Amino acid sequence: MGKKIRVELPEYFTISHYKKMGSFEHLDEVEKIIGTIVAMTDYTEQDVMTWKMDDMFKVYKGVESILEDVNGEFYPVFEFKGVTYGFQPISKMMVGEWMDCDKRLEDPIKHLEELMAILYRPVVKENFRDLKWKAKSYIRHLMGKPDDLFKMYDVEEYDTEKREWRAEIFKDLPIEYAMGALSFFLHFVLQLNKDLVISSQDLTEIQKEAMVKMLEIAILDLQYPNTTDGSIYSEILTPPKSSTSPEQEP
Repeated sequence: MGKKIRVELPEYFTISHYKKMGSFEHLDEVEKIIGTIVAMTDYTEQDVMTWKMDDMFKVYKGVESILEDVNGEFYPVFEFKGVTYGFQPISKMMVGEWMDCDKRLEDPIKHLEELMAILYRPVVKENFRDLKWKAKSYIRHLMGKPDDLFKMYDVEEYDTEKREWRAEIFKDLPIEYAMGALSFFLHFVLQLNKDLVISSQDLTEIQKEAMVKMLEIAILDLQYPNTTDGSIYSEILTPPKSSTSPEQEP
């Protein structure tokens, strides 16, 4: 009788899981599946290699049920591990904050938890009144339009030492919160660059038109955030969060 494989899957897809997956561009479909399972479970690649193909696909369907919940929505205010965090928009940023963000945007995925630790900081003053919260078992967020919410709170002053240890905490943050924030932030960065191009005195009208078109295309692309490699998440089923393979006959 074959061995019984039991996999306890995490409750949600974190920044840490996402970064462990790395780049799948050079892998074939089965290698992508193996990489995803390894990133989301305690099993190693060597472990998965000893499984039957049918067992591997059963476990992967359980992983897919978690990935289904990932979206690119932007959450201005959320509560995570007992702390309420607020997004720091560009309009409220100091020069040092902006420079640290800009440096890490050169490789945003590598520095994703650090970016989040700059963009989100504990709320120290708020006027949320009777605004509604939406909660999951592991996190909750405040509902409302970003522009309205930005006026209702202030976050902790920027501190590079606190950024470092907060980045460690944010490794466990749901990836959808990170990707939504990154997409939102990049949208404003591109919009800022577009405004700078339009007002530039050093560019010809032809150069301005070409650069503006390129920036508008990039801004449009950010309206359709994609947090995972969609090519491997097709035909998704929704099994329980814990997937157990049946016992196999020898």
